[in-house]
Amino acid sequence: MDTTIQKLWENYFKITPTIKDVKSALNLNNYTSFCDHIAFRTIINDKSGITPNNLGNYGIEKMSIPFLEQGYTYKNRYFFKEKNLRALHLEKKNCPKIFISELLLNKCSSFLKSTLLNTFKYYNMNDSIHTSGRKWNVNFKTYETLKIESEYAAWLYIHGHRVNHFTINVNQLKNYSIENVCAQLKTFGIKLNTIGGTIKGSTKLGLKQASTLADEINVKFEDKKNTVKIPSCYVEFAERFIIENKTFNGFITKSANNIFESTNKVA
Repeated sequence: MDTTIQKLWENYFKITPTIKDVKSALNLNNYTSFCDHIAFRTIINDKSGITPNNLGNYGIEKMSIPFLEQGYTYKNRYFFKEKNLRALHLEKKNCPKIFISELLLNKCSSFLKSTLLNTFKYYNMNDSIHTSGRKWNVNFKTYETLKIESEYAAWLYIHGHRVNHFTINVNQLKNYSIENVCAQLKTFGIKLNTIGGTIKGSTKLGLKQASTLADEINVKFEDKKNTVKIPSCYVEFAERFIIENKTFNGFITKSANNIFESTNKVA
């Protein structure tokens, strides 16, 4: 599993330079502090969302398989009505939780649905489902149209299958609360997602979360002469608390809904 996480980290690190600033601000030596959870995005595989016999090349069940084969188990499922998303999380002792969300295409416009299905068809069974990235050319007009309806869809159109974010386990940082973390990051000039408040959640709910704004990478569009800066990935922070004598290991849909906004392009 360490090898798998390392590969995911390397794939993510390439397009998330803010990590260097975060590590410097919090005096982190390596990626092992980023172990609360790792998140992925995908699109629904069929109307039910559960493909028989795990067929197909995408979907949250498909993306779960490699982790299940390494000892992870399903823990909970979530639904985000406003964003037409559903998600699940997997757990394995002493390993990062895995959070996988998917866009429910049957609830989206015909343009969005056909666009993503026509691009994701380029994936095949031999692709690394978590690190293969985009395998198609992109059109700026298409990207802008998708973004109006769903930023999540626009992000997938640009990036395809890859890690969306790693999350620092604040509980493992000595002398830090999530409030201290956010204050320290601001001191270093690191921009945070303030939608729904800089810190989402509460001690009472068992989880507090915060995140940086996504970095931006230069993307070449087939209908643009010059490259365009597009949001890539971000860093999340999570502090967990005891509820009924047990550490809360789940997720809060309202907070997660705001965390998704970390990849919105800032004007």
